[in-house]
Amino acid sequence: MYIQNKTRKFKLSRKSALFLISTIIVFTVLVVGLIMLFTKGKEVKDTLTQMPFTNENSYFTVGNTIVYAQEELLTCVDSSLNSIWKFKVFSDGLDFVSNEGLIAATGQGVVQVFDANGNNLFSTQLDGIINSARVCKDKVAIYVEQPLSDETLSYIVIFDLDGISLYQIDISNRCVLDYGFDSLSNLLYILELDVSGASPISRISTYRPESESMTGIKEIKDQLIDSVYLIEDSIYASGTNTLTMYDTINSDKHETLVYGWILKDMAHIKTPSFLYVPNSKNPGFIDIARIIKTNGNETTINLPPQVFSIFQIGEKIYCFATSHIFVYTNEGKYLRTHELPFAIEKVQKATEGYVFVTSSGAVYLMPLP
Repeated sequence: MYIQNKTRKFKLSRKSALFLISTIIVFTVLVVGLIMLFTKGKEVKDTLTQMPFTNENSYFTVGNTIVYAQEELLTCVDSSLNSIWKFKVFSDGLDFVSNEGLIAATGQGVVQVFDANGNNLFSTQLDGIINSARVCKDKVAIYVEQPLSDETLSYIVIFDLDGISLYQIDISNRCVLDYGFDSLSNLLYILELDVSGASPISRISTYRPESESMTGIKEIKDQLIDSVYLIEDSIYASGTNTLTMYDTINSDKHETLVYGWILKDMAHIKTPSFLYVPNSKNPGFIDIARIIKTNGNETTINLPPQVFSIFQIGEKIYCFATSHIFVYTNEGKYLRTHELPFAIEKVQKATEGYVFVTSSGAVYLMPLP
């Protein structure tokens, strides 16, 4: 005999179904809210650190630390304002240059060099007026002018970190626009403008201090070169008409037209990348940016209103407006916008991953969002 068992179907009432759905929605919203709460990054206003100096002080970075001058005392702090070292220089009102490991203080014909730990490396007196200084990993270059009764002698002298003069280059009667070291600290370059002929010539000369020898000369005609970069074996020269690139010191040039644009920033990532903005006769806000890479790729970014400062840091482009930060990739893709807690007037690169922002004379350290 076959017996059929019937099962009774369970049926929710309308009221119970609505209650269950409401409970699921509330639980889901709660879970999502908790996830967003615990994964949300800090607002920019919560990350700003006001510096113990103002925009009137001399301040700079060395490695991952910040150094500021108050009269004759230099104070070095980390990003949390913890004091690392203090150092008394020979005078106030000095000029400073620094890199990852060195600081050079110049003024009154004296140069004083010390390392990132505040250790004095050497001090020396030079005959003449110190125009400027440059530092690299293991050398210091000083541009000195020596006025005489009938002429002014000019020269660049390169010291090692023991204060021993390695090489002195006579630049008297030469219109030197810039000078500096290559990325490997092996070569010194001098950029000068020669107007003695029918058309101006921008000349880049390279020297090897250890052997006291010139290693090469590059001449670029009919334009003014304002920035030179020596990266490994390559030379990059940005001018009024072109970005000129040499694969090696003795190679032929490759050019990209940049007329109407000025170089704003440069990043050495996988391949060097150059950030240009329009060369406006009325400087103010920046409405477009152009990124030129040495592998041939090029990108333009139309910027939001009121952007007045822009940097290329790593793989990202940071655009600063008076009250906002806009972030893009260096391929031109928009990423996000951050609101600032107050209006800013100035932005400078600081240690890696940070910038200095200035508002009403006060200086703040801000991690890049």
